[in-house]
Amino acid sequence: MSLDLHERHRRFWRREQAGQVLVGESREGSFFLKPFLDLGIRDGLLRLGDVPTPEAFVPSYFEPTLRGDARDGDLYWVPKPPRALPWMEAIAGCSVHVSANSLSMKAVAPEAVGDLAGLDLGANGWLGLMTAFTRNLAFHFGERFPIGQTLMRGPSDMLAALLGPDFYTGLLDDPASLRAMAGHCASIWIRVLEAQYRHIPPFHGGVVSGMMGLWAPGPIAVFQEDAAGYISERMYREVFQECDRDIAAAFPYSLLHLHSAALHILEAVLEIAPLTAVNVVIDPIGPPLPDLLPRLRRVQEAGKALHLHGDLSAGDVRSIVAALSPDGLCLSLVRGP
Repeated sequence: MSLDLHERHRRFWRREQAGQVLVGESREGSFFLKPFLDLGIRDGLLRLGDVPTPEAFVPSYFEPTLRGDARDGDLYWVPKPPRALPWMEAIAGCSVHVSANSLSMKAVAPEAVGDLAGLDLGANGWLGLMTAFTRNLAFHFGERFPIGQTLMRGPSDMLAALLGPDFYTGLLDDPASLRAMAGHCASIWIRVLEAQYRHIPPFHGGVVSGMMGLWAPGPIAVFQEDAAGYISERMYREVFQECDRDIAAAFPYSLLHLHSAALHILEAVLEIAPLTAVNVVIDPIGPPLPDLLPRLRRVQEAGKALHLHGDLSAGDVRSIVAALSPDGLCLSLVRGP
């Protein structure tokens, strides 16, 4: 069966017969802090006005990284607002701090959490900057390359950043309050991505997920719950499962990112009916691949497409392809910076 690339991607989301696995090599390792350092950002507090203009990133980063071709094998590299910035945490009220030694930015909790339910996104400077990046990229590249969503951390990550250590004590002492806050975070998340899609031009009649390189006929939500890797499955169900369901239900296609070292919430995630796909990053410190294969197979058995990302050897790829169905399976291979 010979299918064009976008038909293979469409079949991935629907877990329809495609005859072969989608395979690509990721350039994502390139886009962390280095572009900011090259443009003069230094250690410490990063104020909104300190961020270089979106235009400054075009010749220094986007054009060299695109290399004239957006294809990474069967997948795409997608121009998107810089993923190094903790966008959702900053939009929700955290400050942003730069650590050149760790080549990262981190969100720092405010002294007091603001009114999440009443957050005025229309006047939010960080959301304004995200939109400015999206519009600038669409202007420069939108006719040739897919423009997409940047890294947008989910409700558990947003709350963990906003509350600091109180996040974990609150899960024990007052889960009802955290559940309400998580719902507000989910609402903010949805509205932020909806705002970006108002400026993302169509690409071959659809869109490409900014973080995963997958095309779909309609809008895609890619979100993550890394902080949920440090809480129990019961806590995830009680506080975050419903808001993740809300995010997945708000868009035609959705993908939730998890780590192989923290799959204890997997069954709860698979219960989210509108969720289309699950991404699992194969962590070097996580369980060995043979031990993971039954869990990965469980994703497909639950009717979800499966996107795997990591430094996978040729032997790893053979093991995965032998153990899993090629329908609804994508491998995004890491090959250095």
